[in-house]
Amino acid sequence: MYAVLLHAAVIALLVAGWRWTAQDRPASDRIMQAVVVVEQPPRQENTEPEARKAAQERSRAEQAEAENKRRVEFKKKQEEERRLKAEAARKKGAAEAEKKRKAEAEKKTTAQQRRKQAEAALQEQLAAEERARGEEARRARADAAAVQYKTVIRQKVSRNWNRPVTAGKGMECMVRVRLAPGGEVLEARVVRSCGDAAIDRSVESAVYKASPLPIPEGEELFEYFREIEFVFQPEE
Repeated sequence: MYAVLLHAAVIALLVAGWRWTAQDRPASDRIMQAVVVVEQPPRQENTEPEARKAAQERSRAEQAEAENKRRVEFKKKQEEERRLKAEAARKKGAAEAEKKRKAEAEKKTTAQQRRKQAEAALQEQLAAEERARGEEARRARADAAAVQYKTVIRQKVSRNWNRPVTAGKGMECMVRVRLAPGGEVLEARVVRSCGDAAIDRSVESAVYKASPLPIPEGEELFEYFREIEFVFQPEE
């Protein structure tokens, strides 16, 4: 701008001088003279320091932005690590709690099972003792009935026995008899011989002839008379 103003002032002075000179000269001498004004290019100001300063400002801004971005990324990374650690701790705690719960439930179930097993064993023991007492009582009744009924059975068999000529005093044999309900003879067999096969066969035949044999009434005692043994003596 200063250069332009300077050039304008110079041109104005030249024009004024030219007019003044032309008026003082004779007309013949008034010859227009061309004045060549060489316009000097505008002076370039030294912008290198400003450019360097702007570049430095841009560099600092870029560095600050990069540093801020790095801090943001680092903070996000830390937050993610804390979140993952918290999630892992939560899962671990939940797993341990579930494991403890299952262990306690299993322990409780085992205790309940043991208690039930103990109660069942006790009930079974009591039932067995009751059955044993009942069995013992029935056995006692059956033994008492057997003493009575075996005597009656021997007497009935003796009445149906045909005495062989070889039979003598002091002879005896053990007879095993299998009975059906009601006293019907299913099988009769001498299991301990009297020493004479003919007498043994005659005793077996007498048992079949005496069927049905007298036995106690009722299914409870019949179980003890399903199979009986008694001693048969010819002299009875």
